[in-house]
Amino acid sequence: MSSTMISGPRRKVALGLMKSEEADVTIEVLEAKYPDVEVHDFGTYWKIEGEGELRVEMDEIAEAIGRPMQLSQWLVIMATFVGRAHAGGDYFLVTSEMSYLEGDEAEAPGPTGS
Repeated sequence: MSSTMISGPRRKVALGLMKSEEADVTIEVLEAKYPDVEVHDFGTYWKIEGEGELRVEMDEIAEAIGRPMQLSQWLVIMATFVGRAHAGGDYFLVTSEMSYLEGDEAEAPGPTGS
């Protein structure tokens, strides 16, 4: 029997989005924001993987799709996530970090991790 040792914390995060116009636009926005993001096609949904965090800003999605987009509308296409999730008023964040979860929402890391 073999065993696998995991060295260090895991930093991979992911979003699972049902295929739709909103998902396609989300992928475009995230690929522009996170150059190392990986997108996998699983038939009826997309798996979007990144390192450390993926932050989806509703104003960026709205601008790219050409119509208003509220978080509650976007969440309809999100089937699953990997990481620690935080839904703000106008964004959805999935992160491998835990530190800000106990603090104020304003301390949540931005797209650059700052």
